[in-house]
Amino acid sequence: TMRPALEFINSIIVVLQLDRDVEKELNVLKKSLLSQIGVAEYSDLAVWKNPCPKFMLSDVFCAECQESHDVNLCYLPPTEDDDEATAQTSWFCEECGIPYDADDIQDRLVAHVNRKLMRYQLQDIRCSKTQQVATNSMSKVSQCSAPMKLDMTQQQTMDEFFVLQGIARKHGLDELLLHIDNILGGFHAVRT
Repeated sequence: TMRPALEFINSIIVVLQLDRDVEKELNVLKKSLLSQIGVAEYSDLAVWKNPCPKFMLSDVFCAECQESHDVNLCYLPPTEDDDEATAQTSWFCEECGIPYDADDIQDRLVAHVNRKLMRYQLQDIRCSKTQQVATNSMSKVSQCSAPMKLDMTQQQTMDEFFVLQGIARKHGLDELLLHIDNILGGFHAVRT
């Protein structure tokens, strides 16, 4: 669950950490603020996590300048005219400024979704205690009576698909959007 006070404290601390001159004071401030909301200083909750989604597509090739770069598909750098009417909706090569081929990116994303779905469906079930692969996949517990677990949970898989769904909507990647909507519909049907 989100705790607004904790999120605010973590965000302020990470910004103030940019100034190395106030490191001592910052450690005292962090400890004090976290103790006021009942969070231990070295707890996992006290670590700032970037709230913005990120999806890196590796080796995106520019047909113009022949360069290849890793591209964060969730990020579009601001343009000169920073109004919403002319908002940038495609990705551009860092070297020459020419837009990347959206159809190529869409094809790669559809292939990625297919691979991710196959990995999810064919993954091993493991004992949560010993990490051994289950030999009896129909059992809910392992031989040592510990619950079984998946390497990649359904929620982790769906979270990545939700990010890709947002990318597809934002950039008009209709084939990818249809594909992901069908997959997520299958996940929801299984849950109910």
